[in-house]
Amino acid sequence: MKKITKKYRDEILKKEELLNRAKEKLKEEFVGIDKVIDEVIDSISSWFLFPDLQERPVVVNLWGLTGTGKTALVNRLTYYLKWEEKHFSFDLREKKDRNNDIENTLEDIYINGNGGQLILTFDEFQHAKTLNETGGELEETPNKIIWELLDSGKFQISPDYWSIYDVTTLLKKFKFFLRNSMKVVNGEVLSHKKFFIKEMDLTRDYYDNDDKFNNKLRLPFVPDTYLEGILTASRNKFSTIKEIQDVLDKLDGNETVEFLEGIIDIALSPKIIDCSKSLVFVIGNLDEAYQMSDNFDPDISADEFHELSLKISVTQIKSALRLRFRSEQIARLGNSHIIYPAFSTNTFYKIIDLELNKITSKVYESQNIKLEFDETIKNVIYKEGVYPTQGTRPIFTTIHNIISTKLGKIIVEMILKNLKADKIKFSFNNKKVIMNYYLGNQFVHKIEETQLLKLEKLRENKNDDMQSIVAVHECGHAICAIFLLKTIPEVIHSISVNDRKLGTTYTKFPWEYLSKKEILSRTAMMLGGYVAEKLIFGEENLTAGSESDIEKATFFVSDMIKNSGMDNFPAKFNEKDFRTNYNLYNPDVNNQVKNWIEKSLRLAENILSDEETLLLQMANFLSDNRLMEKELIEEYCLKYGLNFNSETIIRNGDFLFYRNHLKEKVKNVSRNKFQLPISSSELCLNKTKKQE
Repeated sequence: MKKITKKYRDEILKKEELLNRAKEKLKEEFVGIDKVIDEVIDSISSWFLFPDLQERPVVVNLWGLTGTGKTALVNRLTYYLKWEEKHFSFDLREKKDRNNDIENTLEDIYINGNGGQLILTFDEFQHAKTLNETGGELEETPNKIIWELLDSGKFQISPDYWSIYDVTTLLKKFKFFLRNSMKVVNGEVLSHKKFFIKEMDLTRDYYDNDDKFNNKLRLPFVPDTYLEGILTASRNKFSTIKEIQDVLDKLDGNETVEFLEGIIDIALSPKIIDCSKSLVFVIGNLDEAYQMSDNFDPDISADEFHELSLKISVTQIKSALRLRFRSEQIARLGNSHIIYPAFSTNTFYKIIDLELNKITSKVYESQNIKLEFDETIKNVIYKEGVYPTQGTRPIFTTIHNIISTKLGKIIVEMILKNLKADKIKFSFNNKKVIMNYYLGNQFVHKIEETQLLKLEKLRENKNDDMQSIVAVHECGHAICAIFLLKTIPEVIHSISVNDRKLGTTYTKFPWEYLSKKEILSRTAMMLGGYVAEKLIFGEENLTAGSESDIEKATFFVSDMIKNSGMDNFPAKFNEKDFRTNYNLYNPDVNNQVKNWIEKSLRLAENILSDEETLLLQMANFLSDNRLMEKELIEEYCLKYGLNFNSETIIRNGDFLFYRNHLKEKVKNVSRNKFQLPISSSELCLNKTKKQE
């Protein structure tokens, strides 16, 4: 480590100030990822402040959903740290020549500053996988150089044989000239000049239009056209053509030959690229960890996805990586895994504000007109532009369609009508973008433009048979969840913009495990839509919309019985084939599945029959309105529910039974030396802390 002098101390303090300033600026530019920015700055601080202590690359992994600002964050960080010229970025999406691109770039590093500090970014890293879908090795994995870099930061590149082609050709000619007594002094040909000019194809340079030889011109032994090739072959020895020229100008013929032979030896010798003092950013999208990533439904709750993403751990990230990479490769990525959260509703609105502010600044700078956007315009941008799993990109497109496309029309309107205005307010009403012109606080003019809203059109109430069927169906699911699992759904949709679903009921259970006592209730909830349709419309009017529910219920019960030991015997059951060598075979197990489903159907029928008034009232509301949220659902339960008791609803799933029961048994064993019996009432899912 360097001796701590005043100069060194001042240098460190200056770097630290730059690092802290970068953190502040990044938090101004990026919203919703303050914790990520803190982690990134902490991860790179040692590399930035004390590079002399570093012996291998610092690897920082950034994982997240698409459009959450991973690549943009790294690019802006390098800008604020004034490191742009030493930042090399690689896109690892499928390319046949990907490895060559990386090697060529890293060879430039070798040429221009081997062993120095630099930043390397490997983007879309999930595409660099080395394992196929079955866990086998991929035949072609052109990424060996990456893994060597991530390990020690040093790797050897193959000699560039093309770089010595010109030098080798030149060397053969020179040996021929010298065998024929050509005289060379201080890099200049002094004899057999005309012969040399002819053989080296230099006639145009040394003969005029009358074919007269100009003997006064200096005739270098190594023509200028070959100097670039010599430089390419000897980059680790010479950095400029002038350096080479200065050496050649002092050599005779044999010395020049020896010099060129040395250049060839240099070009053919192994080259070690040293990136040991580099900072490496690995950036990727891991669908295996972000299991919500394939859900493109814009009606899903951004806040729910945000909460789910906060629970993703480093262990889950490594498990997801294990599906794509070998264990030793995952080890080379290190433990600095920074996990991006999905954006919350509040974050999306901040992103919208940030983008609108950028537009406002540009318009003010160019036109001296201030733009203002009220909540109606921000709300329509959110509703039309936010897909919770797709990050910021759909928002930017939506803002362009709704706002940016109007800017030219605003200015043209002012010119055509000779308007004077210094402020324009945007609002939205009745499917129209309204732009009000003001001069000071005085209203001057207004223009309106109908806005095509693709999602809003899909969200419109149909007030038809289909919406009524979906309303009844989804309320069946919801009521079973409320009365059997003591959980009020977050939202019910009777119209969905997702073309794969006609409606949805999103229920968030406040506990994180699945116990045997829940199986019947959960299965009844899955079949609640089917039962509700049958109850309200009659069996002959059942629709085919329950197909996925029936499949899901059958799979769930089968899994519980055949794999999870939730029936009478804890073993894994399978069909009678080669797999039965490791599983049990029971020809009656399918009948057991059927019996569980029959019990669940009866349970759902009993609940929905008892609560038919609630079912009808909720379905009636949803036949006219596309959604019903949690607060309103509970209001309807209080008003129309026959057996509804708000106090029985589970709000906190952390202390339902297991911990308290364990502690009670420990007390009684210590005190009375006997175990408490477990009664069926103790196992009731509805047993809250208050009741205990």
